[in-house]
Amino acid sequence: MGAAIRHFTAIGPGDQVFTVNIERDFRYDPYRDFLVCAHCGWSPSLLTTRRLDAMAWEHLADSHEASRGRAAQENESFRKARGVALPLFAVLFVLIALLVFLAS
Repeated sequence: MGAAIRHFTAIGPGDQVFTVNIERDFRYDPYRDFLVCAHCGWSPSLLTTRRLDAMAWEHLADSHEASRGRAAQENESFRKARGVALPLFAVLFVLIALLVFLAS
């Protein structure tokens, strides 16, 4: 669907690691996030008010019996991009505000 921006992992029977990804589809405005299980292809309808992380943990526990060693982490490249974009937009905002102030 899109780029994986966050991963939820848990250990199930036989020490097998199961993963559910939050994937973001950048074609939509506003961006849409989807849950996708890397093992069974589960992808729920997101027409719900439930939190994505609660749905991911529930799927791992119920469908794969994976409740040990729970971990959640952001995709490294997505985290780095956000770390660069936010300060850049803050500087741009300050420059625009300064130009508007000086023009008036």
